[in-house]
Amino acid sequence: MSSVVAIHDLSLWSKSSLSVVLPVLEAMNHEVFMLPTMILSTQSDGYPILVKKDLSADIYSFYEQVKEYGYSFDAVYSGYLGNAEIIESVDRIMKEEDALTLVDPVLGDNGELYQGMVEENIASSRKLVEHADIITPNITEASILTGMSILNSYSNEDIRSVVSSLRKIGPEKGIITSVPLSIGKLGNVAYEADDMRIFAYEDLCVSYPGSGDLFASLFLSLHLAGYSYFPSVRMSGEMTTRAIRYAKETKRERRMGISLVPVMNDIREVL
Repeated sequence: MSSVVAIHDLSLWSKSSLSVVLPVLEAMNHEVFMLPTMILSTQSDGYPILVKKDLSADIYSFYEQVKEYGYSFDAVYSGYLGNAEIIESVDRIMKEEDALTLVDPVLGDNGELYQGMVEENIASSRKLVEHADIITPNITEASILTGMSILNSYSNEDIRSVVSSLRKIGPEKGIITSVPLSIGKLGNVAYEADDMRIFAYEDLCVSYPGSGDLFASLFLSLHLAGYSYFPSVRMSGEMTTRAIRYAKETKRERRMGISLVPVMNDIREVL
């Protein structure tokens, strides 16, 4: 059993961020120390009015108190952080833990920045990416971090250019998700030093909030459970695609976020 510091926002209703991260990691037998960066009434995509409670100033104090009991952690996993103060706390925690650090640099999707994201967020996220062991940006976030143009579709050479640019500012290991491939499918692109592999999957022509959180959480869970790097990427992509297909087929309201029902069945089979 591994223990993970999970630093994400918490939506009290609808599935994304910690409401996805926690059940997936716990279902895979990992203990989770939750550090919510912000509490929201709902996730933000599709709900125009939110009630928010910013916990920026409290993150490190929560961590410090738990550390006083003598606990250490096997992984530090960050997602949406929101502002430079939180990112500074995450950077401090990453440096203090002798642990695997996975940074999901949540900045935008579908070619656009998320609401409220400014240049300060991007600059701070780059700093965090520099210190990570593994990063999991989607193709929009990879382009934002590197300053590259976002393309309608990507050839193998285009993808290699993005990977090369990411490696210049971040770790030797990463996964770029939701890449529109020139062959007409989507792909998750995993790289480890000079080894790059593309895992293509069907474009279901629908998206659900929390899908990226689901993929990254599944990947981290599998990797910590002993699965090697590339198989963890492949399996996480397959499980996430099944979850999206299930949500589409059951006509799940999009703004409710991704469904975890099929994921829990998949996890039982893996265990």
